[in-house]
Amino acid sequence: MASHHDLQLPDLVEFRRDEGQIRFHDERVLVMSAAAMGALRREIIASLGIVAARRLLFRFGFTHGYRDAVTLRAGFPWVDPLDGVRMGAMLHGVEGAVHADVVRLSRHPASNRFEAEALWRHSYEAEQHLQQCGAAAEPVCWTLCGYASGFCSACLGRDIYFRETQCAAVSGTHCAVSGRDADSWGAEGKRLRAEYGGDALLAEFEQPIRAAHPGSNAGDRRERRCSDDGRELDLLRERVDQYARRSQMILASGGMRKSLELAARVAPIDTGVLICGESGTGKEFVVRMIHEQSARAGQPLVSVNCAALAETLLESELFGHVRGAFTDAIRDKAGLFEVASAGTLFLDEVGEMSAGLQAKLLRALQEREIRRVGSETSIKASPRIVAATNRDLRAAVHAGAFREDLFYRLAAFVITVPPLRERREAVAPLAQEFLKRAASRFGKDLQGITPEAMRVLLDYDWPGNVRELQHAVERAAILAAGPRITGADLPPELRLRDGGVPLDPGFDLDEHERALIEKALAQFGGNRRRTAEALNISTVTLWRRIKQYGVRAPAPPRFAR
Repeated sequence: MASHHDLQLPDLVEFRRDEGQIRFHDERVLVMSAAAMGALRREIIASLGIVAARRLLFRFGFTHGYRDAVTLRAGFPWVDPLDGVRMGAMLHGVEGAVHADVVRLSRHPASNRFEAEALWRHSYEAEQHLQQCGAAAEPVCWTLCGYASGFCSACLGRDIYFRETQCAAVSGTHCAVSGRDADSWGAEGKRLRAEYGGDALLAEFEQPIRAAHPGSNAGDRRERRCSDDGRELDLLRERVDQYARRSQMILASGGMRKSLELAARVAPIDTGVLICGESGTGKEFVVRMIHEQSARAGQPLVSVNCAALAETLLESELFGHVRGAFTDAIRDKAGLFEVASAGTLFLDEVGEMSAGLQAKLLRALQEREIRRVGSETSIKASPRIVAATNRDLRAAVHAGAFREDLFYRLAAFVITVPPLRERREAVAPLAQEFLKRAASRFGKDLQGITPEAMRVLLDYDWPGNVRELQHAVERAAILAAGPRITGADLPPELRLRDGGVPLDPGFDLDEHERALIEKALAQFGGNRRRTAEALNISTVTLWRRIKQYGVRAPAPPRFAR
C-alpha cells in the first residue's frame, strides 16, 4: 500500500495526447486556467448573487472532492481513513489548488467523531477572488472548503463539513480551516448541511415561480407572470450587455450593472432622469446609454457643464441670445435647448447652477419654451432633460441652496452610480482593461500587473473613482520597465497608504516627476502634445515642468523632404 508520502504526479495522472485526454485512473480530468475559473466565479456571483454563488461553489467543490477520494482509494487503498485524508491534502496541492499544512487531525472510532485543522497557503480561490472581485468581507474559498468536505466524507463514510475561519481574500497571507463531523458542529451543522445540500438550490430558484399552489388558476397566472418577468429581465440584461460590449464598458460590478439596468428601463420612456454619483464614476456613460436606447436616439445629444460657466454665459449657452443682447453678441445664436429640442439635453453638475438660473430653467421645463437673452419672443423647445450631480441635492434643497420644485422636475427618475470603493470587485478587471488599452496606445508590450501592485490598487479608496484608476494605470504603463506593472510604477499617493508599497528612504517627489516627464518625452520622441495627453496635463503645464526641472527634451524626428 502506498502512503501519502509516496504520492507522485506520474502515479496519478496519465497523459493520452493522441486521444486529447488526461486520465486520473479511470476518471477524465481537465487542466483549467485559474484566471478562467476566476472569471467564471465572477460571472456566477454577478448572475446569482453572493449567497446562491457560495452554495453553488460549495456543492461543486464537494462533488469534486468526493470523486477524487473514490478514484484515489481505487488506486491507493488505505486502511486508516486518516491516511486517506492526508493523501487528499497532498492531492489538492498536486492539482495546483492550494498548499495544505495539516495542523491537527484526529478521529475517535468509539464516538465516530472527527476533527481537523489546516492552514492553506497560495489558495487559487482567494487569489482569483482578489483579482476578479476585490477584497472580501468574509471568507471566500468556497470550492476548496467543499472539496475538503467531500473528500473527507468519502474517506470516513459520513458527512464531514469544513468551514474557513481565516481567508487571505479578507486579510493576511494564508487561509485557515476547521473540519468536523456533522454532529460535532452542533447547531451550526444544520446551516452547513443546507449549504452543502443539493436539492435546496433548485428550490431557491423555483420558489418565486411556485409561490402559489401548483395547478390552481392563481398559481398558473403567477407562474406565467414570473416567466414573462424573467424573459423581460433577460432581454433587459442582454440590451445592457450588448451596449457595454459595443462601448467597451467593463461590467465587473453588480452595482454598476444595476444602474445600467435602471437606465435601460427608463430609456424608452420620455421622462426626466437625474443621475447621482461622485465625479469619475461613469455618469456620462449612463447618459449616453439612456439617449442611444431612447426614441430620440437619431437626434442630437448635447451637454453642458453647469459648474464650468458663469451665470450669464451659462444662460446664453442654454437659451441662446439675439444680436446686441450684450457687448460680444454680434449675431443671433441658438441655445442648447433649441439645438436639442428633438433630442436629449444633458445638464452636468446641475447642482452648481445659481438661484436665478434655476428659476429660468424651471420655467423652461414647465412651459416647454425658452426666451433667448435680449429677446421678447418665446420659442418652443422640449428636449428630454437628463441631469447629473455629485452633490446631495436633497440636502441642498433642505439648506435652501436648490429649488425644491426644480428638484422634483429633474428627479422624476433617479439613478445612483456607486463609487468605485463600493464596487471593489471591478478594480481588477478595470485595471487590466485600462492596461491593455494603454499598452496599445503607447506601443508597449505590457502583459499584466504584479500581485504586489494589484494589492495596492485594491487597498486604495479611489476618491477620483474610475477616472483616477484609469490615469493611475496609464501613468504606470508609461513608467513600467518590464512586462508587468509593479508597485513602484504606481502613483505615490496610492503607495503612501497603510498597507501599500513602502517608499524608498529619501523619496523625492520632484525627482520622481522629472523622471516621469523625461521617460514620457522619450516614449513619444519629444512630441509635447502627445506627452501632455499621456500625462493628463496641458501642454502649458508640461512646458512649465520642463523648464522647472531643466528637462532636456529629445528633438522631434526630422523627416526628409
